[in-house]
Amino acid sequence: MKISTYIFELLQSHDCVIVPNFGAFVARNISSKISSDGSKIYPPNKELSFNKNVVKNDGLLINSISSNENIRYETAEQKITNWVTRINKKLEKQRYIEIKNIGSISLENTKYIFIPNQNSIFLKSSYGFNSIDSSHILRRQKNINNTYLKYAAIFIFLLSLTGLFTKSYFDNVNEFNKASYAKANLEIEKKIQKATFNINTSLPVVKLSIRKQYGGFHIIAGSFRLEENSLKMISQLKEKGFIEARKVGVNKFGLLQVAYNSYDTVDEARLALSNIRVNEDINAWLLIKN
Repeated sequence: MKISTYIFELLQSHDCVIVPNFGAFVARNISSKISSDGSKIYPPNKELSFNKNVVKNDGLLINSISSNENIRYETAEQKITNWVTRINKKLEKQRYIEIKNIGSISLENTKYIFIPNQNSIFLKSSYGFNSIDSSHILRRQKNINNTYLKYAAIFIFLLSLTGLFTKSYFDNVNEFNKASYAKANLEIEKKIQKATFNINTSLPVVKLSIRKQYGGFHIIAGSFRLEENSLKMISQLKEKGFIEARKVGVNKFGLLQVAYNSYDTVDEARLALSNIRVNEDINAWLLIKN
């Protein structure tokens, strides 16, 4: 499978995919939108951008290739290195490359210009939806309006008549309910006033240790092969104020993953991830794992 296909699939479940020594593709959710010329309507999706400065390997892309192709981590890493070498040479020679399903990158005066593929769907909930011709919707809406306008007028007239009768009925029901609730509350208060409670014996105190539950959205600080290195990272993070820093498990390749913190919702996690990337480490990434 091509490297571009791995990047495309990872962007459907992650907000950032780093291609080591090349750059990072960053995604954010957007609502449906209309094309600049007003001719098409696009479904909700993820908007892509490209950051040439983020090149440090976080293991996400390499692990995906290694797992899917059942090859060693080092072999998958070399495969990406070869791919990056090829596209860099093509960029230097032609000043333009097309990455299938992702978009195009052009090199203009040492600046990288990225244009995302408008036809690719990166948001899983919108998968299978395509862009719609807006003129088709307008024509169909016009036909519907002409056909059903007279029926709508008749329906509104009948609905207004029905409302006059139903309002009177529901007003009577509400009055009856209020009176019933008031009577019931009065009876309850009388019974409470008559009741007496006498507890002579003291109840034993039971102490239960409850294990703290963490959310399924984890901001990863790093992955380590040696446990002592992961413990050192956790200690460093706690010294910086991340008191919830901890190990969140081992991935398929035996690497211990250490998280800054874990969150219950993806919105909380994304907000924290943005702050951490600005103030701590641009290479921090979001792991979704229950």
